[in-house]
Amino acid sequence: MNQVKRNLVIILAATFLFAGNFNANANPAGSGKGAPAIVADVFICRPLGLIFLTGGSLLYIVTLPCTIPANGKEEAKRTLILYPYHYTFTRKLGEFHDDDL
Repeated sequence: MNQVKRNLVIILAATFLFAGNFNANANPAGSGKGAPAIVADVFICRPLGLIFLTGGSLLYIVTLPCTIPANGKEEAKRTLILYPYHYTFTRKLGEFHDDDL
């Protein structure tokens, strides 16, 4: 067991040591702020965006009887569905602010 831990520590140390020496474009889709921003975006922000998109869609359907008479259907759709959709699926990796909206 100690041998496995030792080998894992050596592999991880070598990975972190040599990871900074490569000048690869990790984000061909956008000009993100580096690997930590992309990792946070993929593992935290995109799943949260999907959760908010699902919740916003359900909330939009529930509030539809109130927004139709008040002529607020398009604004509710933009706020509850289109913004989370754009944030989750069409935004470039690692870029948390997009001027398209």
